[in-house]
Amino acid sequence: MTTTHPAPHPAPHPDDARPRTGAGSPAWPLTRVPRTPADVRAAGYTDFVAMVNQTNVPPGSHVTLSEWAAFGRVDSSSSVLEVACTTGFSSRELARMTGCSAVGFDLSEDSVRIARYNHQAVDPSLRLDYFTADGATAAPRGGPFTHVVVGAALGFFPEPAAMARRLSGFLTDGGHLLASPFWADRPLPPEAEAVRREVFGITSPMETYKEAMALYRGFDVMYESRHEPVLETEEEIAHYCTSTVDRACAQSGIDDPAVRDEMTERLTEIRRASNLLRRHLRYSVLVLRHDRASYPARYVELF
Repeated sequence: MTTTHPAPHPAPHPDDARPRTGAGSPAWPLTRVPRTPADVRAAGYTDFVAMVNQTNVPPGSHVTLSEWAAFGRVDSSSSVLEVACTTGFSSRELARMTGCSAVGFDLSEDSVRIARYNHQAVDPSLRLDYFTADGATAAPRGGPFTHVVVGAALGFFPEPAAMARRLSGFLTDGGHLLASPFWADRPLPPEAEAVRREVFGITSPMETYKEAMALYRGFDVMYESRHEPVLETEEEIAHYCTSTVDRACAQSGIDDPAVRDEMTERLTEIRRASNLLRRHLRYSVLVLRHDRASYPARYVELF
């Protein structure tokens, strides 16, 4: 991963003729709007997520956020850091639910621009800030934080265990790490491994439950629930993809049917790939406490 430093908020685009979605709506923040189907296919995964303003959620979506908020005791006095925030869902929705303040970072500048856009479009009064950074090397601004949200994002870092250790340095003493790691009971079949690597760009080995939990060695397990993902039907995938792409086209001013169809097709492929992969996965919702006096040792039985 390339080392970057926190970037300032982008200046307004010089051409203020970029489309808006309605009275008072913020201007679409991306200068690279796809003009052909080839442009859609040429975008990397994270840039495509920004292109369609995909609501990139942790396993369990809103239900997971509700568990984190309740069992992690997130409230209006909390300060939250979202790691690998993409388009800002977890931090934004936790702020809406609890009134907390939140900061998020991502390596993709386009994703960060969309996170800022969504903040303004959903509720500009929320106390949110987003910036571009390489989480493996850069220190987040505004810390330490009472809560760090990592979701299932550790697998996107080249060295997940090293990144987990870095997260302890972002937390206040007694602060909580909010995670939702995927794990598997048995080795993934080749087609699922290929999807994980080629579609989502995750090259680290798929963890077993014990391997996933070992990444958080030294944190106190304050809460855990274990889940089996519920797969989407083709109708549910179609509804989600059509809704997402129609919104993105309205927001960005795309009116070429061929571009819209290509965006829908690519997003549908991603959702089907996710369905295939999740047939073999489980996930946990975790609230983990950082006790500075004992970390990284452990003196209490896990269960």
